[in-house]
Amino acid sequence: MSESLNNIRLRIEALGIDFQFIKPIQTGTKGEERDTWLLEYEGSQFIFVPGQKNVTLGWDVEKCPLGSGLLEGLKEEFAAGCHYYKEELKDYRKYYEEQIEKAQQKGELEKADELRQEMAEELEMMEEDIEEKGYTSWENFMEKWNQNLSQCLSPLRTADIGDMLVEVDSRYLEEDVPSLEQAILSLKKGPFTLATEDEYEYLCNGGARTLFRWGDTLEDVMEEIFNVGSVSNPMERKILEQPNALGLFMAYNSYKNEIIDNTAYTKGGDGGCSLCGGDGAIYVLPCYTAFYRNPMCEIYERPHGLSKNYFCYRRIVRLP
Repeated sequence: MSESLNNIRLRIEALGIDFQFIKPIQTGTKGEERDTWLLEYEGSQFIFVPGQKNVTLGWDVEKCPLGSGLLEGLKEEFAAGCHYYKEELKDYRKYYEEQIEKAQQKGELEKADELRQEMAEELEMMEEDIEEKGYTSWENFMEKWNQNLSQCLSPLRTADIGDMLVEVDSRYLEEDVPSLEQAILSLKKGPFTLATEDEYEYLCNGGARTLFRWGDTLEDVMEEIFNVGSVSNPMERKILEQPNALGLFMAYNSYKNEIIDNTAYTKGGDGGCSLCGGDGAIYVLPCYTAFYRNPMCEIYERPHGLSKNYFCYRRIVRLP
């Protein structure tokens, strides 16, 4: 049985923090809604999130099978990628063959040989790239998918999560910070703190056991993901930029690294590296799971520390 709104309010007021009670709202999935409070503190919105005992977190490719909807979406993405690279290879060959023919017609045989060598090198690099992205066969695609998930997602585990007040959306750092340790120390001052990895994953997925918070599907979401960061052709994101089951906006933009109370990695994105780098679905999609970890070593390769344009944080208060 869920806790009454009045009792929740009394617990929040007992904290002695100047939260303003905006209105009662309902969160949860259809048929499992529950009443909670929407609050405000110095212009930022917060939601009361009830905890859960023995919640399952993390992922294991051997023990967590993909749902049929997600598998179907991956097959469609694989087919689309194969078609794209097939056409790209064909275009490259056509371009070089035309240039070689022109050189031969002009009697520039040495240039024609150089172009043949250049074409061979370019096509070899493209084929290596296609193999790395998994688009040589469905078996290769899924093998690389599982390998990457095993490397970049947190391990399967259970945890007890307590009640919290949680900032509805993350906020970017106010200024660049030299290191992740310094950022965490500065952000935990005052009445607020940062979520642990367990808390973050629970807040992101709301206790659900699908790989993605929006459910067992990739329908319509791939176009939104590959449009993230687009300036010339932005589109409305009807899936990514919607609140999750707990009323929170989380893991909707892979350009954002969300800082948690952990100096080993951030969550929620990779700073746009995989998306901007054209790494393909195998490497881009995991950024949008609750369980994704962006390793500290990659962060510290940045020459100027943590940029306020890519690193964000979300304040929480744990309720006694």
